[in-house]
Amino acid sequence: MEWNKSIIAWGMLLVLCMSCSKEQGVLPEDTVKWETRKVAVVLPMQNGLDVHWKRTLNQCADDLKQAFAMQQRGIALEYEWYDEDSEDLEQLADELSKRKDIVAVIGGYHSDNARTLASRFCRSQVKKTFFTLATTEELVRGFSSAGCLWAMNETDIAQCEVLLVKAHSYGAKSVGLIADGGTLYGKTFVEWFAFQAKEMGLDVKGIYDYAHSSIEEEAARAMASEADYLICAPNDVEGIRKIQEAMYKQAFIGVPPPRCLYSNIAYGADVIKLLGAQANGLEGVYVGSDPESGFDIRYEVTYGEQTTNGEAQVYDAAMMVGYGCYLQLLYTHEYNRQVTLSEALRILVDGRGDQQHAWSTKGMSDFVAELTRGKQPDLRGVSGMLDFDKKVYTNVLSSVYHNYMVYDGRYIILDYNASNSSARTSEALAGWNWKNNRMQEFGDSTSIGPAYPALHEKWALLVAGSSGWNNYRHQADVYYMYQLLRSNGYDDGHIVLIAEDDIAYNKNNPNQGVVSVYAGGVDVYEDLTIDYHPSELMPEDVKAILCGEKNERLPHVISADEDDNVFFFWSGHGISEHLMWLNDRKGFSRELAHETFTSMHEKRCYRKLLCLVETCYSGSVFDVVEGLPGILAITAANANETSKADVYNCDLEVWMSNRFTLTFLECIAENPAIAMRELYYRLFNNTVGSHVTVFNDAHYGNLYTNTMREFLE
Repeated sequence: MEWNKSIIAWGMLLVLCMSCSKEQGVLPEDTVKWETRKVAVVLPMQNGLDVHWKRTLNQCADDLKQAFAMQQRGIALEYEWYDEDSEDLEQLADELSKRKDIVAVIGGYHSDNARTLASRFCRSQVKKTFFTLATTEELVRGFSSAGCLWAMNETDIAQCEVLLVKAHSYGAKSVGLIADGGTLYGKTFVEWFAFQAKEMGLDVKGIYDYAHSSIEEEAARAMASEADYLICAPNDVEGIRKIQEAMYKQAFIGVPPPRCLYSNIAYGADVIKLLGAQANGLEGVYVGSDPESGFDIRYEVTYGEQTTNGEAQVYDAAMMVGYGCYLQLLYTHEYNRQVTLSEALRILVDGRGDQQHAWSTKGMSDFVAELTRGKQPDLRGVSGMLDFDKKVYTNVLSSVYHNYMVYDGRYIILDYNASNSSARTSEALAGWNWKNNRMQEFGDSTSIGPAYPALHEKWALLVAGSSGWNNYRHQADVYYMYQLLRSNGYDDGHIVLIAEDDIAYNKNNPNQGVVSVYAGGVDVYEDLTIDYHPSELMPEDVKAILCGEKNERLPHVISADEDDNVFFFWSGHGISEHLMWLNDRKGFSRELAHETFTSMHEKRCYRKLLCLVETCYSGSVFDVVEGLPGILAITAANANETSKADVYNCDLEVWMSNRFTLTFLECIAENPAIAMRELYYRLFNNTVGSHVTVFNDAHYGNLYTNTMREFLE
């Protein structure tokens, strides 16, 4: 409490100092050669939010004018305002992309809107500098390679972690999540929640994803889950209302509901206005200003209101535009060198000077003075140090999370959680790397496994379970796997390939007839033989193919016996206990998998069977191989987790591969005889966001001495 009082006192002093500084040490405005730079602002403007954005951005423009007042040249920012909730964002983004007078765009409060904007601004022929408040990891990871996206927060990977840490600190033993996995915002939470909970030793009572059901239904289930805490990440204020109503109903029948912790969606100037009395008691976290900056205090003293979610980050984005444009001027006039705004921004955030200038009018003036002298001072904004990932310069690596609660119609800040980039998910590449510590162990490396007959033939079944351009990666990975097998001695007659074959000549493919797993990569579609399309088959046909049950409709099957090895690879979508079959959510089920592998064992359809599965929740299907001799299953995710796409192509607007599969293919390219234990180790450490899981090693053999050479030669 004493610390908070000192911050308030310091902040009040800061406000006075900033106002006083305007009265002294400033040259007449006509001595500065001002150059105007126009910024488009695309943010929600309804329910009074427009007032907040305009206050803050105009204040930043005024502060920058003060900062440049002692220089020969200065940057004057002007804004164009657009409501992201009412504009045709695709059309607007196309128009802004073509306008040379718009140097940058600040916007994308909602993740799906931010993705629409980024998909236009990040194209190779556009590269419009774009600052966003959206925090979904897929947006950041997907567009990081473009070099023009600047995310002003850590991703929601970190926010989900902070919420779980908060629950853990309150004594939680079990947790649940409610979110809409059908939106980019909810998807990050759905995909990372179980992984992070497992890392913290928390019991997951359920992920209540209302993408394919109603929020009322899932909220009721979540409240009855007996979880200690429920992490809530709905899409909007109406979603908050429905979760709160479900909580009240649960309490009314005398059964204590979980304690709810909300994401940043429940913090904002519009939330209390729209929810009224239902807002009381809301608790959660949001990314705010650095409390030591005094930004929130100055705002409240000046305007008599609290800041809204994202206001600090909007200020910092505009400040960076002003500094970046000034650097462009310096490079042009002082160094006779032209740099783009994104290049200037990278120079700006790379600064590691001896001095750190606090955010204030004087601090900003000192910062500009050092830039003018050719120095590279540390960049500090109202949200703290503006450190960005040094590989892709995409998102801030350190944010300050405010733990809020609504009391008597007002947000009360309970405490702060400043991230530590040396130990958190934001360590590298836009929050994408994570240090895992839940690796499986497989016994003594000297143990002797079961005896097998001599190997005769090798067979493979490759399945791409999805279709459509947006699922490009599944077919691309299966085609790549096909090429790998062919290059390692497989005859085409011993490979059964199931794929819909609708991406190579898709109308969206600028390289007709070409499929790759990364931009400019080899064509994995060349000389390919596809045996079946999923639309022509049923999931039960997979069992028939693996069991060698040939008929008129299935002429090409796996004709293996007890002397042959079988390699089974599946790439596609999955839900709990099911691998999806095209759009059928209940495709290759856990029950069908049990029937399939049991039948294969009874009919002696394999010597060794290796299953490699790249789908979400794949561990919930392939755990059925436990106890069956000679079968080893390696899944990209455990029973509660999603798997992650990889290698986003901004021009094609698709993910080109999956991290699990790409890691496997890279391992095999390096060493086709890699030991199964080493393969698992590599897959586990490189498949981020899910726990690669091995099933049935006890009935397969020593993973230290069994290698991939038995399946590749």
